[in-house]
Amino acid sequence: MNTNSISIKSSRPTWILLLAGLAALPLGFAWRGAGRIMRMHTEAASNAEFVMLKIDADAKIVVEVADASGGSDSGRRIRGKLLEKQDETHYTRTSNPAAVMWGNDTVLVMGKGEDIHAGAILHITGKVSADRSIRARQIVILTGYVQVK
Repeated sequence: MNTNSISIKSSRPTWILLLAGLAALPLGFAWRGAGRIMRMHTEAASNAEFVMLKIDADAKIVVEVADASGGSDSGRRIRGKLLEKQDETHYTRTSNPAAVMWGNDTVLVMGKGEDIHAGAILHITGKVSADRSIRARQIVILTGYVQVK
């Protein structure tokens, strides 16, 4: 036997550890992605924060729909009550009214236009108008995913 040659048997544990490490990499990425999803949450202005918003400021609110009127494609209206966030899945009703204008340029997430009706729960992102209504850029339909107390 040559003293300068390397035994295959002695390098086998190194190869096994290397392959096990490569196999664990996708699991690490999946675990990290699952952690991000678990921490994902809706961010919405509370009653006090909403009152303090200036005209043309970005706003994020959660609304329970009382009335949704059709109108033209660019002039649909939602009227409802502002909801106060308790935790990720629980909201409480407030007495503060909310008005939202939305149209074809509004992005709908987790639903369709037909899902916007009385009793629906919506997370709305948009700009504050001079009349204190919101011009919606995005509407996320939360009905069925959150509870209102």
